[in-house]
Amino acid sequence: MGLKSAYVSGVRGARQVAEKTGLLARLDRSTSRTGQYVRSLFAIYDGRDLATLGVPWWTYPAIDRVEAFLTGRGDRCRVLEFGAGASTLWLARRCKEVHSVEHDAEFADQLAPLLAEYPNVTVHKVAAIPAQGVPRAASQRRGYEHLDFTPYVAMADEIGGTFDLVVVDGRAREASLRAALPHLAEDGLVVFDNANRRRYRPGIDGSGLNVEYRRGMAPCLPYPSTTALLTRAKGR
Repeated sequence: MGLKSAYVSGVRGARQVAEKTGLLARLDRSTSRTGQYVRSLFAIYDGRDLATLGVPWWTYPAIDRVEAFLTGRGDRCRVLEFGAGASTLWLARRCKEVHSVEHDAEFADQLAPLLAEYPNVTVHKVAAIPAQGVPRAASQRRGYEHLDFTPYVAMADEIGGTFDLVVVDGRAREASLRAALPHLAEDGLVVFDNANRRRYRPGIDGSGLNVEYRRGMAPCLPYPSTTALLTRAKGR
């Protein structure tokens, strides 16, 4: 068993103990960030559970920055999100219109009951296609090498219009960012998660946008991560 598998197995065992002792219920009622963070650790690799916690899986410093951005926009923010999940529910409560593009139809169907009360959210289920040679829109995640996410990233054009907020947290992230940029509002914001992964740096650094790295703890993770926040350079 690998280190990651051992950790996940250990957390799930600890969760059973937390449920029996009432600790999980107490954490569910917690209003402190520390309590909510500890609760999120029990939701590792359980997207549905994490979604019910009402917090996106970005670093806490990034969450605070995006919260302030959305507050400044009022309730008129229009969002394009690559990769549905906990953030979709969080954004649904704060934004006028949310379009979430998800490649995993089964996962999208699991989220559907949680999003049913939010008519402002549309989840677009777009599967990858077998690559014919080198994928035009590739995912660098292991096991996805022979898939092409061109239909997935093309949803930016198909949905169309201008977006105040773009979230890049799914597959083929560099291609998703490139596809979304023509639709980003002049004063818009891009959230690019897991920016600590070296494979994403060329796409981020080559975007032509100003980049602010927000490093810190994140829900569900027992170690620090980094979320990049991108904005247009003035005059561009």
